[in-house]
This record gives sequence, structure tokens and C-alpha cells, in this order.
Amino acid sequence: MGTGPPDGHSRFTHAHHTRPCNNHPMSNAQGDSQSHDPRAVDGEADPNVEPSGDREAVADRRRFGKRLIFAALGILIVAQVATFVSRNNTESTGSEVRTYIGVSDPASEDYIQVNARILEVQPVAGTQQVRLTIAPHGSFANRDGSLKQTINLDADGYLGGSINLSGGEIPPPVQLVLDLDGDLSQYPFDSYASALQVRLTRVVKSADGTGTTKSEEPVPTRLAVSAKQHDWAVTSSPADSWDDGAIRVDLGARRGGAMRAFALFELLVMIALASIAVAMTYTTLVTGRPLEFSMFVWLGAMLFALPAVRNTMPGVPGVGTVLDYAGFFWCLIAVAACLITAAITYIRTAFKTRNDA
Repeated sequence: MGTGPPDGHSRFTHAHHTRPCNNHPMSNAQGDSQSHDPRAVDGEADPNVEPSGDREAVADRRRFGKRLIFAALGILIVAQVATFVSRNNTESTGSEVRTYIGVSDPASEDYIQVNARILEVQPVAGTQQVRLTIAPHGSFANRDGSLKQTINLDADGYLGGSINLSGGEIPPPVQLVLDLDGDLSQYPFDSYASALQVRLTRVVKSADGTGTTKSEEPVPTRLAVSAKQHDWAVTSSPADSWDDGAIRVDLGARRGGAMRAFALFELLVMIALASIAVAMTYTTLVTGRPLEFSMFVWLGAMLFALPAVRNTMPGVPGVGTVLDYAGFFWCLIAVAACLITAAITYIRTAFKTRNDA
């Protein structure tokens, strides 16, 4: 009836004019970009695939983390070796036996040797434990090692003042308690001094013949001083003056290098923890990030963790040392200030949000 084209020709013509031209340059470029984009799925970006820049950033963080781990392991190995060497040097220094000769002839074989062994240094109590063992030689000894005659031992730090060592018996060990002179508040750089005096005299019959008395005749004596302390470096030196046949020795004690190093390391740990708490609190408040309850828990736990770390220092005395004033007290103040500041900010924010609503 009409003059228009057939229906089939009309549909073909409409399709021909609406079909996109694949030979167009822009179409080819878009197709190529979509075919080469790894995130393109049906022409859309895949959110599960990270961009290449993000992958490189993650790889850089992993490489940096590996370097930190290897560096920490290297430092740990070096610290362990240094600790072992330091403790061995401290022990070998104290265990070295130093012998002091009194009125006896150095070439003579007739003498009594007193071995002074430093057992323990107690700076908190202000005392030093020393054990004396007596070994007679030559004309003063029997074949079984006992004394041939009774000898009087007069030593500083003996509770009874002096003791008679009976002849015909092996002398028993004698325990001494010496007074230490030093300042405990200087931990771990505190050092102490003490004095040891030993005097041996013969015991003779009294004038009336009813008993015995101590004579003023000195016995040839040698004093050997040594120590058995892993954490203390103990030294000995002769005193300025000897008289009456007595041997006087000045003793010194200071903490070993390993003990000092560990004390300083734990101080640095406390300072680092307090610095992290300050940095986290400052970052949270400045950036306006919401305060989470876990942060309050962590800051509260830090207040109890710092004293625990401080108490694990080797040989640490009570609170009030130089390290406490140098770092421990300030770390506690910093963490407490962070906790209080965060709590006040949280409360103000909560009330402000409620009033605005």
C-alpha cells in the first residue's frame, strides 16, 4: 500500500547504521586498553586486584621488614656473645688468687696460709660475706694437715672477735661479715670498698699455769684472696700500713659489664615504650581519629608494665636510684599523662556529640 521499503530491508538498514564501527581508532584504543588492564572484567575494574603501585609499596614494606628482622637477629647474636665474654672476664678477674705475705720470709716453708674467699656481695644490706680457710705448712702442720699447736685467729668481721684454733685438729672454716662502704643509689654504676685484716698469734700458757692466753708473738702468715662472683668484679690491694704481724687488704667491688649493659638496655626499653605511648596519643588526638577502648586498656597496662620491667633489672635495689630519676619516673609520668589526656578528650567528645544531637 505504501511506497516505503519492505520490513526486512528497514531492519537491515537500521542495524547497519547503529552498529559500532570496529575500525575506528578510538574504538580500537579503548578495546586494547580494556583487554590489557588486569583489573578489567567485562569492561569494569576488578576491586580484588591491587594496582601495580600498591603491589610495589607492599613489596617495599616486606623488604624493609626483612632487613629489620635480620638486623635485630644480628644485634641479638652480638649481644649474647658480648654478655658471655663479659661474664667470663668478670669471673676470671675475681677468681684470680692474690697472695699477700706478712712477717714471714717468702722463701720459708714454715707458715700458715689463710685463704679468704669472697662469697657474696650484698649492697642492700651493706655487707660482704667472706669465708676463711686455714692451711698450715712446714713446722706448723702435722702430716694429716692439722695444726701442731693452738693458734689464735683475729679477723675483722668475726662476730666473736677472735677464735682459738686448737692444736691437733684441722682448722674449721671461719665466716666473716665485712662492712661495705658505697652508695647504692648510684646503681648500676655503684662501687664498694671494704677492708680485711687477719692476724695470727701463738697461744701460750698463762703466767699462773691455770690456762692459756694469747701472746703478742705473730705467726708467719700468708693471705690468699679470691672471689667467686659472676656479676661482680672484685679486686684486692695491700693496705697502706701493716703492723703487729697483721695483714691488711683493701677490697673493692663493682658491678660487671653485663649487669650494667642489661640495666641500661631495660631503661631504653622503658623510654621506648613511653615514647610510643606519647606518639600514639598525639597522633590520635591531632588527626581526629576516634578513641577506641583498646587504647585505654593498653595505656593502663603500660602503667603496670613499666614497674615490672624496672624490677627485672639484675640486682636492682629499691626505688630511688639514679636510673629511676633518669628515666623510670619520667616514663611513668608520660604514660599517665597520655592516659589522662585521652580520657578527658574522650569524655569531652562524648558530651559534645550528645549536646549537638
